[in-house]
Amino acid sequence: MKFLVACLVLSGLPGCARFQRFASNSGGTLGKVGRVMEDNSKSFQRADEMKKDCDALRARTVSFEEETAFGGAVSVNWVSQGGGLTNRSDARALHVQLNKIGKNLAAQSSRPNLPWTFGVLQSEGVNAVSGPGGYVFVSEGLLARLDNEAQLAGVLAHEIAHITGKHAMHEYQRYLVKQCEGAVTAARVDAAVNTVKGIGSAIAPIQLPPGELRNLFQGLAANVDFNALGKNAIKALTDGFVSHLLEKGFDTDDEYAADLEAVELMAAAGYAPEEYVAFLSKLPDKGLSTEHPRKEKRQERLRKQLAKWSERAPDDEFTTSVDLSQTKVVPLRDALQAGRTGTASRGD
Repeated sequence: MKFLVACLVLSGLPGCARFQRFASNSGGTLGKVGRVMEDNSKSFQRADEMKKDCDALRARTVSFEEETAFGGAVSVNWVSQGGGLTNRSDARALHVQLNKIGKNLAAQSSRPNLPWTFGVLQSEGVNAVSGPGGYVFVSEGLLARLDNEAQLAGVLAHEIAHITGKHAMHEYQRYLVKQCEGAVTAARVDAAVNTVKGIGSAIAPIQLPPGELRNLFQGLAANVDFNALGKNAIKALTDGFVSHLLEKGFDTDDEYAADLEAVELMAAAGYAPEEYVAFLSKLPDKGLSTEHPRKEKRQERLRKQLAKWSERAPDDEFTTSVDLSQTKVVPLRDALQAGRTGTASRGD
């Protein structure tokens, strides 16, 4: 723009003469360039305004209402990826039994009053996943690998610990800030490219049009009702987050913390924690579930912790709720046993 002003004043410069010929021969290109530069100035301004939304997202506290609503959306996604809920002929009895076990474990946790819901997915992989707000799912493939109820309790307790520790919510918060800041950077880069080339379009990190993306960040920063964001926004956000979680997984420290909490919940509910340690050998390193640390390392850490609890002197009994002497290996019962032996048939 400075070059344009200089040319208007110093029209005798050779470069200005070429610029004037280009402008006169291009049928209004000069005006188009000016409009593009004005539009991109506004793009830079919008990017600066969106940066304020990013700062607000980073500083906010996610409400319980958003946690449960987002958790429901994530859980719908997990169910879809897991082939839907089981359609075994004994599905109802299986879910009743699963929820009894799961809710008994959740009652020992730090968040017993969440609306806990436990379900079985059709997937034949050996998987377990959870959604914020109290949603836990295990696959038919996992149920088929169980040797006893204590192993199932350990798997459920691990997912419960992820929820009570708000591991997914912390990752969700980081994900939102990262996506918002990425959108700001993309908008600024696009504006700069447009200034040079006169063409281009905004590139949004979440698959939404730029206007809807801005509304999404503004709404979340202002803690609006999550369900009021709109179906497209919720789906785009949920799909993006689940893909991110599948690729990255939880932090290693979160996984170890969930393991430790799991064996404590098991012991408090009367299950033998060592059965969960043994069952870890049957879990894949990657499946429908997210990435985890190496299972051998997880087993090593848990065995060391269980040994410490076993060696604890009687006068230390009030330092933890864990009393391994009172735990048992509970056999599989009813519908769970049917799934293990393969006697349950699929529904029509």
